Amino acid sequence: MRLIPDTTKLILVTGVSGAGLSTALKILEDLGVKVVDNIPLALIDQLVALEVETAGQQLAVGLDVRTTGFTPQAVNRLVTNLRHKFAGRCSIVFVSAAHRDLMRRFNATRRQHPLGGEMALADAITADITRMAELESLADVQIDSSGLKPADMRQRLLAALGVSKPALTPVTLISFSYRHGLPQDADIVIDMRFADNPHWIEELRPKTGRDGEIDAYMKQDEAAQKVITDVKDILTVMLARMAAEGRPQLTIGFGCTGGRHRSVWASETIAAWLRAQAHEVDVMHRELDGSD
Repeated sequence: MRLIPDTTKLILVTGVSGAGLSTALKILEDLGVKVVDNIPLALIDQLVALEVETAGQQLAVGLDVRTTGFTPQAVNRLVTNLRHKFAGRCSIVFVSAAHRDLMRRFNATRRQHPLGGEMALADAITADITRMAELESLADVQIDSSGLKPADMRQRLLAALGVSKPALTPVTLISFSYRHGLPQDADIVIDMRFADNPHWIEELRPKTGRDGEIDAYMKQDEAAQKVITDVKDILTVMLARMAAEGRPQLTIGFGCTGGRHRSVWASETIAAWLRAQAHEVDVMHRELDGSD
């Protein structure tokens, strides 16, 4: 699903090293834009022809001093040509930051500046800022990331690109049996073994948590209903914050003894609730061939 307006076909992201180019590209990638970073400048026209003009993709390309063939003059020519080709469908994003912020970031990560080598870090940052200054005027989106949290940067970038409403965080729900271990990719795990077990009702034993008979049985369990209500309340708060901050995915596991009844029912119940709120939901029942 495309969240960047379809009128935007191509986004060039450039700026000062350490200012947040990778963060900007990750934000765009999470919104469904195809992202390519640090491709040689001479190959960008071919990439654009293949991905944008032929495949109809929305494309973001990262350019900085590491890019083979990068000079301000060459980038200026590229931008002029692409704007002529795509008119208003091409956006240029320039990310900058204050010298002191860049010093702090490189010192914190202990990464060498791309212009480093024999040059001191402070001098390399100054040289990079000076070199990139003439490209800043080409940009129609300028972001100073000094002091910004990633969530704040995301909001500024999306607002500048015409995305006014944050995307809902997709949710994956996994039912599982504790006999076979926890799902490794779950962010949250909820143990449903406290709930009444349909396994001990002979006519319900062959059913699964997808069946109406199990749903009716579980709705008679006040404790199970209370926990599901509490889970909905917790997710309401969490998912709102995650959407605002651009969290790309949340995975929740519901477990029970055999992974056939209670965990499946809980997963399906939460899935239906999330879908009613327009969330993208994927449901996986890991052990429906087991017994509960």
